[in-house]
Amino acid sequence: MRLLVFCLLVCSVSVSANTRIGFGSCFNQDKSAKIWKTIGDSDLDGFLFLGDNIYASRNFSRARLEAAYAKARVVIPWDRLGPVQATWDDHDFGQNDGGGDFSERLLSQRLFWQFFGPLMDVSQPASEGVYNSTIRTIEGNKVQIIALDTRSFRGRLKTTPIRNTPGAERYVPNSDVSQSMLGEMQWAWLEDQLNIAADIRIIMSSIQVIAEGHGWERWGNLPHERDRLLDLLKQRESSDLLLISGDRHLGGVYQIGYGNERFIEVTSSGLNMAWSQSTEYLPNQVGNPIRENHYAVLLISQHGLERVTWHGDDGSQISSFRFD
Repeated sequence: MRLLVFCLLVCSVSVSANTRIGFGSCFNQDKSAKIWKTIGDSDLDGFLFLGDNIYASRNFSRARLEAAYAKARVVIPWDRLGPVQATWDDHDFGQNDGGGDFSERLLSQRLFWQFFGPLMDVSQPASEGVYNSTIRTIEGNKVQIIALDTRSFRGRLKTTPIRNTPGAERYVPNSDVSQSMLGEMQWAWLEDQLNIAADIRIIMSSIQVIAEGHGWERWGNLPHERDRLLDLLKQRESSDLLLISGDRHLGGVYQIGYGNERFIEVTSSGLNMAWSQSTEYLPNQVGNPIRENHYAVLLISQHGLERVTWHGDDGSQISSFRFD
C-alpha cells in the first residue's frame, strides 16, 4: 500500500491532462445557479454529488421535494459532467439533521432514485437506502467509488447541554453503542465492497468522517461507529484511499493517524451555500478553510491520486492540495 504524503498549496498550479473528477455539496435550488454553468464549462470527467443536492427539509412535503428536484434538474449541465454518482444528506433526505426515525424517508428515497438513478451506473444492493458503488478504470487505475448513506439507518444523536458552545455547537459524542451510523445491512455491504480489488478507493460520506473539534454533525457524534469505520478501512484490500465529504458549508483538508495508518479527508461544501462568516480552525485541519462558494476537482493520473483543487463560482482556483 502506498503512503500518501501531501502538501497544501495556495498558489496557482499548472494542470496536466489528467482525469478530472468534480465533487461538491450544498446546492439550494432557490439561490443562484451560476456555479453550475462554471462547472459545466470545466471539462470534467465525472462529478460526485455529496448530499444536500437540493434543499427541501423546511416544511417538508412530497410536493416541495419534487419541486426542488425539478428546479435543480434544469440548471445542472448533465451532458457536460461525465459519469455522476450521488449520495444524500439531511436537506434532500427531508429532515434537518434527520436519521432513521424520519417518517418520510422511503418517499425521499424513491424520489432520490428517480432523480439520480437513470444518470448513475452503480450498484444499488438493497431495497432501502441510497448507498451505492461503482468501479471505473481511470488512467490505468482501477478506481472504486463508494457512496455511503449516513441518513437512512442513523440512530440518535446526543444534543449539547449548551447550544453554540465552541466544539459542542449542536451535538456531543453519544457513547450508546446501540446507535448506528450505517445500519447492519450497509455495514455488511461495505465490508464486501472493501474486499474487492482496487488501486484507489474514494469513500463518499455526506458528513465529515475524521474532522474533529466541532459539535455539528460528524461521524464523531457516534465515536464507536467512527472507530468501526476506520478499523474496517484499515482491513481493506490494499489500495490508496481518500475520504471526501460535504455538509459543513466550507471546504477543507483534515488528517489523523489511526494505528499505523494516516487517513486524509477532503471536504467540499457550499456550491451556493458556503458560510463566509465561519471562523473555525480545527485541531486536525490542514491550512485554512474555504469560506466562499466552491466546487472541488480531484486529479488522477497513471501514478494515482495527484491533487485536489477548489474553484470559485467563476472558475478561479482558490486552493490546491497535492498528494506525493
